[in-house]
Amino acid sequence: YKMKRKIPIIDLFAGPGGLGEGFMALKDSKGKSYFDIKLSIEKEPNAHKTLTLRSFYRQFAKDARTVPKDYYLALRCKDLVKREMLIEDLLDKYPEGQEARNEARLIELGSDKWPPNIVDELITKQLNKEKNWVLIGGPPCQAYSNAGRSRVGGISKKDHRVYLYQEYLRIIEKHEPAIFIMENVKGLLSAKIDDEKVFDWMKRDLSVNGKYKIHSLVKPVEK
Repeated sequence: YKMKRKIPIIDLFAGPGGLGEGFMALKDSKGKSYFDIKLSIEKEPNAHKTLTLRSFYRQFAKDARTVPKDYYLALRCKDLVKREMLIEDLLDKYPEGQEARNEARLIELGSDKWPPNIVDELITKQLNKEKNWVLIGGPPCQAYSNAGRSRVGGISKKDHRVYLYQEYLRIIEKHEPAIFIMENVKGLLSAKIDDEKVFDWMKRDLSVNGKYKIHSLVKPVEK
């Protein structure tokens, strides 16, 4: 099977980029990636630094090109301050560095600083009129996870993180990806607020008025 062009990906709540790395690991017989991450959005500064550096690496790896030695020299530097400087120099030196900075963005979805129209403009620009693309990501999971709930004594409906999946939903409604994959955590299926399962909210909302069918990629969901 030969593809004429790579399938674009938009990655929301990307963290350090683990889900995106999984997609980019799928390659053809010539070592070229089937997918191409066009935009990764994350609010945590250190995770964003990882996203940016890995994006730089992927600009070469996705087309089976040789990654510059400077990349590996920066990674091997044990002096953390100097390593940060080497990485910034690396991003400044190569055109792929600017591509990485365009792809990996330090953005807090749902915040006043990043209103929907600005985020939408960025997504539209990075997709560049491509209609067949994939939305991926994992809305913040601390509020649902077994570990997170045990630390704070349950789930509070006042916790704004409970509702951040709605930002994911808003982007689905606005930009209509061909498919979307939402990653989450152990504990989501049992999470409840006022005796209503949070996952039932998600299934209802994420179907987007019947435009999408929701499937588990792990196992059938008990009704």
